[in-house]
Amino acid sequence: MDFLLQRKECKAVILSVCSQMLTESDRATLPVIATVFDKLNHEYKKYLDAEQSYTMAVEAGQSRSNPPLKRPVRTQAVVDQSDVYTHVLSPFVENKEMPHKFVIAVLMEYIRSLNQFQITVQHYLHELVIKTLVQHNLFYMLHQFLQYHVLSDSKPLACLLLSLESFYPPAHQLSLDMLKRLSTANDEIVEVLLSKHQVLAALRFIRGIGGHDNISARKFLDAAKQTDDVMLFYTIFRFFEQRNQRLRGNPNFTPGEHCEEHVAFFKQVFGEQALMRPTTF
Repeated sequence: MDFLLQRKECKAVILSVCSQMLTESDRATLPVIATVFDKLNHEYKKYLDAEQSYTMAVEAGQSRSNPPLKRPVRTQAVVDQSDVYTHVLSPFVENKEMPHKFVIAVLMEYIRSLNQFQITVQHYLHELVIKTLVQHNLFYMLHQFLQYHVLSDSKPLACLLLSLESFYPPAHQLSLDMLKRLSTANDEIVEVLLSKHQVLAALRFIRGIGGHDNISARKFLDAAKQTDDVMLFYTIFRFFEQRNQRLRGNPNFTPGEHCEEHVAFFKQVFGEQALMRPTTF
């Protein structure tokens, strides 16, 4: 690998060697794999640091210095995360012959190496780890990785966790905790949940922070209708009828809420008699 890193046109060969050392027939030991990843990331980090120094110098107005600043050249030896992800790790993970413990160990070794060189790990690498863990039902390991922040917080990762709730119910709370740690605004968390068709989860969240009296009924009814789950729509519709009754003494929606289309849909599916009647005292 040291020899390859000195060569000019070496990237394709480096990636090929990395793939080769992860095949069943030529499988290298984990310490060897770790050493290779460290060599690659050493070059990657040198380039990132040089690029950052150049950018800072330009911003500081040193671009007209004498001698003039030169932008760092990205050599073939710079193999970044997307290169390794696309050409080495993704095909490796898809190899069903490989023992899953070895697969996870290799993924974590690459992430360890990036962290060691203080290179920010891209979320797609964390997603690859999570998908591999879920595929092999290793939920206890997933929980540990998240609990001890082995996998860094990110919004794409939180969304992925939300989508895993049906396989692993605690993923929902893990996702919300992650969004809160990222200081995500509450309304943004609701938007994320609704975009994932997690309508009840969004409602539970907004009730948990005491904001349910001010949320848009139409937004939630739109999201519920898009799921094509009529019982979910019924539940959400009934919640807002009850809210209207509690706040205004009448379950009907006001014209300003623009819910006429949803009221018509509710009547069509459940009949007019299913609408809540105003409670008189």
